[in-house]
Amino acid sequence: MKSKRYAMNATNGNEKKVSLENIAYEQLKNAIVVGIYPPGIQIVEEQIANQLNISRSPVRIAIKRLEAEGFLDRYSNKRIYVAFADAKRTIDALYIREALEGMAARLAATNRTAEHIEQLKALFAEMEDAQSRQDTFVLYQKGVDVHRLLYVAANNPQLERIGINTLEQESVFSYRSLLRDHGRGHAMHDEHKVIAKYVIEQDADRAEEAARYHIRQLIDRLSSQQAAPFDSLLKGGASLLAAQRKEEY
Repeated sequence: MKSKRYAMNATNGNEKKVSLENIAYEQLKNAIVVGIYPPGIQIVEEQIANQLNISRSPVRIAIKRLEAEGFLDRYSNKRIYVAFADAKRTIDALYIREALEGMAARLAATNRTAEHIEQLKALFAEMEDAQSRQDTFVLYQKGVDVHRLLYVAANNPQLERIGINTLEQESVFSYRSLLRDHGRGHAMHDEHKVIAKYVIEQDADRAEEAARYHIRQLIDRLSSQQAAPFDSLLKGGASLLAAQRKEEY
């Protein structure tokens, strides 16, 4: 039986071994989220493998995962491109998240353990540090980790699977919205703290309401932002895609 290949995760400095497939997945997803690979750009398996200094096999698996989650689109010519963010689809996903995360917060308040509380405290310490350094991406990442932890603490595997998948689907648009609205980062952090407070206190009703309020705030902000900036993003991405394809043929 072949031994599974492992590598160190260089992004967080931890000495935790993670599979090469997960490294490729996280690195490529983060590059898409922050705009290193903008909408419409082609993703070439061999190039990604060379950049990460790994074989093509784990990159191929990562690409398939990101394609299934809506980050990448595969066209009839079998080429793969970064998907254009769809504002309506993102907001539709957020309405689903409101219900799912409200339930997750309610269940987390009932089922959380001492270990979950310690993990929450550690995440908030990292978020405070990111906020002091004005590191928007780390603040965003740790905020996503708070949501993930709530799903885990809820102790409902089906809810966790569906909820995290929905969370992933709108992450690109949410992060870029956060970049356009610097005040949202502080508000988001405060909202996360309120949710965590009620989860720790095992106040299920208030935990659910705080989680729902948090998502509703995001829906309202995305709805007000989407028109001009989003249209501009689409036009820019479409021009890039058209130019790239012209060179290929």
